[in-house]
Amino acid sequence: MERKTRTFLSFLDIMNQNILRTVKRLSNGWRTTGVMLLVLLLGSTTASAQRTMSGQSSLTVSGVYTGTSAGVEAFYSQYTLRGFWEAGITGTDYLAPLSTGHVLRYDDVLVQGGYMFRLAGTRNRGLNLYAGAGAFAGVEILDPFRSLPSYIGLGQRHINFQYGLYAHAMAEVFLVRRLALVINGRVPVNFSSAVKKVHWQAGIGLKYLFY
Repeated sequence: MERKTRTFLSFLDIMNQNILRTVKRLSNGWRTTGVMLLVLLLGSTTASAQRTMSGQSSLTVSGVYTGTSAGVEAFYSQYTLRGFWEAGITGTDYLAPLSTGHVLRYDDVLVQGGYMFRLAGTRNRGLNLYAGAGAFAGVEILDPFRSLPSYIGLGQRHINFQYGLYAHAMAEVFLVRRLALVINGRVPVNFSSAVKKVHWQAGIGLKYLFY
């Protein structure tokens, strides 16, 4: 079990490094990205009664930035008349400074689920804005790679159960009928974290509609 956990965390670490490099590149070209999205939206003039239909399911995979590090998430969702419900898993990395001058790394691996209400959308559903909330549960892993010196005591177990609630806002821009670019922001409130109760996350990813 410990070997599988370390393998998953190593994969998460590699993904985090790639996401951080991508975030830096995007931050330098956000104006160009905004113009491209506007062109794509204005160019999406096809009426789409088959897009975001009630009962239609999708899979969204995103990279997230936490302000100090990064993470990945995958969500299955199903549309309703007024929005969609979502359920998925997230792996998020955080960094926290210690009084000793060292930096504590801790990872949250969570199962999440909630509902998103459609606030606004274009007539052809090429652009949709959502807001909603949900709940989560999982584990928080302190110093997963045991990189802190042995003389530093955390006063906590390395793996702790976590639970809480989150607020979520999202914009989806359809590039083609079944594929959308997703930009989202999430604020998880962790009731049982040993380090920090409230975080923020910004993410970008792709959503694929199954039918």
